[in-house]
Amino acid sequence: MWNLLVEIICAFLPKKNRFNYNARQFLRHITSYIHIKRRTKYSGKNIRLGGKVYINKNTVINDNTTMGNLRVIGGGGDFSIGKYTSIGEDLLAITGNHNYEGEKIPFDEKWIDKGVEIGEYCWLGARVTLLPGTKIGEGAIIQAGAVVHGIIPPYSIAGGNPAKVFKYRDKEHFLKLKEEKKFYS
Repeated sequence: MWNLLVEIICAFLPKKNRFNYNARQFLRHITSYIHIKRRTKYSGKNIRLGGKVYINKNTVINDNTTMGNLRVIGGGGDFSIGKYTSIGEDLLAITGNHNYEGEKIPFDEKWIDKGVEIGEYCWLGARVTLLPGTKIGEGAIIQAGAVVHGIIPPYSIAGGNPAKVFKYRDKEHFLKLKEEKKFYS
């Protein structure tokens, strides 16, 4: 309901004026924030949004998370984001699959839920897709445009379609910065 109201208001704001552009962005940001607070299982402190957010009721967003546009679709599987995680524009997380071995072709009405988990201190680039059952370990970096399925180990850097680990962070340096509480915010 809020989204519809904001989009109607934004439709009447002229697009050529910089102030009106900022007003549209602010209204969309506020509706996303309200959506998060009303729909999540848990939402932490200091969550920063850069765009529209659509989540399911089994979403957990921990403290000091930064995100652009975020969309969680596909059934009602769990979706969680660890603290101090930064997510780029247009993240798509799919938390369930259609049942293709059911009573109808190509699939029936039943959903097979598989949660998606993003660890703490992660960085996901723009337009990343997370498939059902994905688990991303602490401190991992996911390259922009990656399609991720399965387990991404802690401190790894992965990218591609399907995403593959091609490098690892310097774990000692990472843990030193973590101990010193030097976080991006």
